[in-house]
Amino acid sequence: VGVYLYINSLKLVNYRNYDELLVEFNKKVNLIIGMNGQGKTNLVEAIGFMSIGRSFRTNKDRELIKFSAENLYCGCDFTRNNIDKKIEIVVAKDKKGVKVNGVSIKSMQELLGNLNVVIFSPEDLRLVKDGPKERRSFIDKEVSQIMPRYYSLLTNYNKILHQRNTVLKSYRIDENLLDVYDETMSTYASEIYIIRNRFIEKLSEISRKIHKNLTMDKENLTIIYKNQVDLESGQDASQVRLNLLEKLKESRQGDMITRATKVGPHKDDMKIFINDIDVRMYGSQGQQRTASISLKLSEIELIKQEVGDYPVLILDDVFSELDQTRQKMLVEKLENIQMFVTSADPLHKDILDIEDYSIFSIENGRLIGVENGGV
Repeated sequence: VGVYLYINSLKLVNYRNYDELLVEFNKKVNLIIGMNGQGKTNLVEAIGFMSIGRSFRTNKDRELIKFSAENLYCGCDFTRNNIDKKIEIVVAKDKKGVKVNGVSIKSMQELLGNLNVVIFSPEDLRLVKDGPKERRSFIDKEVSQIMPRYYSLLTNYNKILHQRNTVLKSYRIDENLLDVYDETMSTYASEIYIIRNRFIEKLSEISRKIHKNLTMDKENLTIIYKNQVDLESGQDASQVRLNLLEKLKESRQGDMITRATKVGPHKDDMKIFINDIDVRMYGSQGQQRTASISLKLSEIELIKQEVGDYPVLILDDVFSELDQTRQKMLVEKLENIQMFVTSADPLHKDILDIEDYSIFSIENGRLIGVENGGV
């Protein structure tokens, strides 16, 4: 089986510490080598940026513009199922333009799902032991790639949530206005709940298999969706909506005292168990890390199941955080995927144990050498 989605080239102008860069990639493995602070992560960050229109390291687009410049350009040519495509993004100080195959898009939702990318960074190894916010963000990023409509549901929900909280913070709280917001909010929320529930059920199923594999059948991984509406499989949106409205009503007095909305998808979490023990509370660091690897690998499989081909995978400085057994575990699972691996240590190519790779040496925002291995 070949690789069905791969990036051919990337062009950067005034992106972070790059003046100008044009680089052509290997279809299989791209090892990006350099000392810290030279621009390795900036390069893979730009690939992620082409996928979802924002950076995995900052929410402020202007931070991506090179210090002395007014605007930046990012362009990438990629091939999906033998069809060549192109994404281009221009960011000026206060605006951003995106083109897909030469056509300007009107909303970010139109960008999502063109180029699926999964980024695995050292932060992700803490996915299991971090707080609920990080796990929600993991769910949201993944579901948005598979299902761009989810992204707009979430955006709308967050807008209404913000407005509801503003009302709660006002000097005189207008309860009629709260009624209106509760109605609208619960409409978006009910769909978000149902989509997240489906996603977590599938994630749990896939990650259980992967985790069994990684631990030689010793451990059983289970993921449970924690929400406030006691969601059951098979409920329809109208039932979930009524449930939530009820909960919002019950918590209103409390909300008015604390001046914040305490019920809704923005409070969701995933509980992760190994052999029925809560890994976040009682798992060893090794278990937490292996569970995180299982989750990230499941994400790759899930995208494959939902959209038909594997995403591009970025491993940003993950190897330095893992022992050799876990490094090997990670890489052995990844055939038929184009990979970008950043590392300060050129020896990491030995772990990859592959014929077909390219090594790019980065120094001070410049590509100073390319070495092709294998075929």
